[in-house]
Amino acid sequence: MPASAYEQRPNLRPVNLARDKVGSTNDRQKSKRVERLPASDSDHSSHFRLAYRALLLVTAGASERDAVQRAAASDPRLTSVKREALALVLGTVSEQDVIDILVRNGHPDEKMGMTTRCLFRLTTYAMLRLGAKGQTRRIEHGLRAIAPIELLPKLEFFLGTLPAFDTTQMLYGLRDSERVALQTHHPVWWVNYCFRVFGRAEAVELLSSRTRPRYLRVNSLKNRGKTTLPKELGVLAERLTKVPSTPGVYTVVGSLSDFAGFFSSGSFQMQDLASFLAVKSGAPVPGEKVLDLCAAPGAKTAAIAQLMRNRGSIVSVDYSSRRMKGWRREVQRLGVKIAEPMISDVSCLGLRDSFDLVVIDPPCTGTGVFDRNPRMKWHLSPQSVARYSILQHHFLESAASLVGERGRILYCTCTLTVEENENVISAFLKSHPEFETRPILEQYGSPGLLGLADCRRFYPHRDRTAGYFIAGMQRTN
Repeated sequence: MPASAYEQRPNLRPVNLARDKVGSTNDRQKSKRVERLPASDSDHSSHFRLAYRALLLVTAGASERDAVQRAAASDPRLTSVKREALALVLGTVSEQDVIDILVRNGHPDEKMGMTTRCLFRLTTYAMLRLGAKGQTRRIEHGLRAIAPIELLPKLEFFLGTLPAFDTTQMLYGLRDSERVALQTHHPVWWVNYCFRVFGRAEAVELLSSRTRPRYLRVNSLKNRGKTTLPKELGVLAERLTKVPSTPGVYTVVGSLSDFAGFFSSGSFQMQDLASFLAVKSGAPVPGEKVLDLCAAPGAKTAAIAQLMRNRGSIVSVDYSSRRMKGWRREVQRLGVKIAEPMISDVSCLGLRDSFDLVVIDPPCTGTGVFDRNPRMKWHLSPQSVARYSILQHHFLESAASLVGERGRILYCTCTLTVEENENVISAFLKSHPEFETRPILEQYGSPGLLGLADCRRFYPHRDRTAGYFIAGMQRTN
C-alpha cells in the first residue's frame, strides 16, 4: 500500500501508561490565571472542527487522510489546517484503545452515539497529548467551540472528570500481552502473534517502533533522465538526506508543502523505501513487457517505467475504477508513457499474452503500515489474515500462466504475517515446480522466515521502512 504523493504523517509517540496523566491539575490551575486567550488562538478551534468531522467519517469507513480531505473539501475555510487536523485524527485513532477506556470511565453507565463518542475521543487525545504541554485552556476553548450545543453539558462533565483518572490503573492485574497491548496501542491478538513469531523482546521493539521517515524519489522521467536532485530545488535541497546505496531516494524533513511545485511538475514521487526496493528487485529493463497487478494508485507502475526508461510496455490492472482514476492522474503527472490501464478482477483476467515480469502487490492486512493507517489495526483479526492469504494465493495462481519463458514474478506485501508471505510462497512453489526463488536485495532488510532465505523482510524498528515482504521467483522450465 504505497503512500500517495502528498501523504503527511505527524510525529507521535506511544502513551507511556506508567507516566502520562490526562491534563494535570497543575496545568489546569496555571492556565486559569490567563484571563483572555491570545489573538492567535482565535482560530485554534478550526483544527478540532476539521478533526472532529474527519473522525466521524473514519468511523463510517473512510481512511484517515481521505476523511480529512473530504471534510476540508466540504468547508474551504478549514483547508489551511489539514495538516494539524490529520495529526489529531491519526493520534486519536492510533491510541483508540486507551482512549475508549478513559471515555467509559468518564461515562460508565451511558450508551453514547458515535457523534458523542468521536467528540470524547478527540477530547481525550487532545487533553492527553496537548494538555501536558500547558495548553489545557486552549484545548477546552477549542472543544467547546466545536461541540454540538446539546452535548455541551456532557462535555463539561467529561472535562471535569478526565484529569482525575490515573492511566496506570489500567495495567493492574493484566497479563503480559494485555499490558504490552495497552502500552503500545495494539490489539491483544496481534501482540500475542508477534510474541509467537518474533519472540517477546523483538516483538516489543517492533510494536513500540516510532514513525518511519518519509521517502522521496527523484523521477528521472521528468528530470532529464537523471536521479540527482534538480538544480531548481535550491535551498530546499538542505531538507533532503540521501539514502545510502539507493540513488535518487531521499528522506525529507519538515512539511511537504514547500515541495508542492516539484510534486505538481512530476519531479518527485513519495514512495516508501521498501516499496521502491521491491520494484528494483524485479529488475525491469527497457524493452520488457510487464504486468502490474493491483496497480493503483500508481507508485509502483511509475517506478517500473522509470527503471525501464519509458521503453517497453506495462499493463496495469486494478479492480476499482475509482482507484484507477487516481492511477491515471499519477502516471500522467510522472510522465509515464508506456503503461496501459485495465480494470479487472485479478483472479480472472482473461489475458492471453505472456510477460517478462509480473508484479503482484495484493490486498493484505497491512500490519506493516499501522503507523500510517492506524484504523486498520482495530478492524483486523486472525480470520482476516486467513481470508487475505487465500486471496493472495489465488492471485499468484492467476499470474503463473502469464509468465513467459524465463520470466519472473515479483510478489510483495506491506504486512508482516507469515500466513500472507512465506506460507503463500511455499504453497505456490510446491504446486509450481517450474518456478524457484532467486536471491534479491541481499544488502537490505533481513532474510525471509521458514527457510525462505532468498526472500527479504523489512521491519519498521530495524530498517526505518514500512513492514514489508518481498519474494522474487523465476520460471526455470
